[in-house]
Formats: sequence, C-alpha cells, structure tokens
Amino acid sequence: MTTTTSTSVRYKSLLTGIEKVLSKSRSSLDISQAIQQGYGEDASVFGGAGVLTGVMDAMLDRVHDKVTEEMLAYLQQQGIEQDLSKVEELVQTIEAIEKAQHAENEADRESAKASLQQTQLPEGVKPMDVVNHRAYQLMLEEQTKLTEMICKYEEETKELEEVVKEAEAKVQADMTQVEEVGRELDRAADVCATLS
Repeated sequence: MTTTTSTSVRYKSLLTGIEKVLSKSRSSLDISQAIQQGYGEDASVFGGAGVLTGVMDAMLDRVHDKVTEEMLAYLQQQGIEQDLSKVEELVQTIEAIEKAQHAENEADRESAKASLQQTQLPEGVKPMDVVNHRAYQLMLEEQTKLTEMICKYEEETKELEEVVKEAEAKVQADMTQVEEVGRELDRAADVCATLS
C-alpha cells in the first residue's frame, strides 16, 4: 500500500494546480497589447512590436520557469510530496480496514447463522435476539477501535493540512512576486519609451 515509490496523486494535483496558476497568470498578460499601449509606433525603434513581443515572451518564459523551479525546490525542501504520500497511505489503510471489517462482519453473520441452525435456543429467546445482541457487541467493539483510529488520523491530517496551507501561502507569495516583476517590466518599458 505504499505510495512513496511513485509520485502521489495528491502531489500531482498540487503540481497541476501550481502550473495552472502560473499559466493563468502568464496568459492574462497580453504582451502585444501592452507593447502597443506602451510604445505605439515607437516600437519600430526596437525593431518593431514583433521583436519586443518576442523579447517579452522569452523573458516571461524564463520567469515562469524560474518560479516553477523554485516552487518545486521549496516543495521538495518542505517534504510536501512525502506528506501527501502519507495522507494517501492513511486513506488506503482506512479503506483496507473498512474492507477487512466488512469481510469480518460477513463472516460473523455466516457464523452466527450456522451457530443458530446448530443450537437450540432457550425458551423465550428468539434467533433475532441473539443476532441483535451479537451485532450490538460487534458495533461497540468496532466503535471503540474506529474512534481511536479517527482521533489518530485527525491529528495527522491536521498536521498535513498545515503543511499544505504553508505551501499554498508560499505559492501565493511567489505569484505576487511574479506579478511585481511584471509591473516592474511595465515600468521599465515605460521608462524606455520616454527615453526614446
């Protein structure tokens, strides 16, 4: 049941989300329009709007790559993939336990049926009374086990949620930096436009 040998589904989803955020940020910039507004006809001084668009595209691609690289390094440094793998292992463990409990309950039911058929019940005791009593005992035992497990898993889940929140905050901070770089590029373009 170990998922640490391959990238966890949750980690892949996190990476996909980060890529979507970065791509959305990148695609929200209309470089051609920004160059047209900033330089207008003066863009020909730099070889035309096409040249400036190509330069800006290349620069934004490098920023995108750098932010992606830094985010991956941060996630690796913080052990996010391992933490998300642990969450997946917990989910798989719980599912396996539930499946085993279901199989055990089925076996208990069959065993109870066989026992009821082989024994005579005391006068006044009905087969459903025995089944209900056994079911009640099993439910009490399972409730105790599940309560203990849930408490343990809730604590671990809270810790993992904190780690994910920190990673999301870092992603948001990095996105703010990318946007600030974009604004600085716009200001630099404006300065260049006024100088020419």
